[in-house]
Amino acid sequence: MSRMKGASLAEVVTRHLHAAGRTVAGEKGDRAANAVTSAVGLGRIDICDHPACPDCAPTDRA
Repeated sequence: MSRMKGASLAEVVTRHLHAAGRTVAGEKGDRAANAVTSAVGLGRIDICDHPACPDCAPTDRA
């Protein structure tokens, strides 16, 4: 059986919760999503504001 490439289920769920939180409540929703996902053991998503960060830097994608 081969291992699938890509994001794990935990990462997908975490990212969806963060997207929903940001859409609904902005920065407060993001913090709330971090609290929930941390509490259930899914992890956290921290977005830094460093302009050269390859993970967080703004892109031209819409």
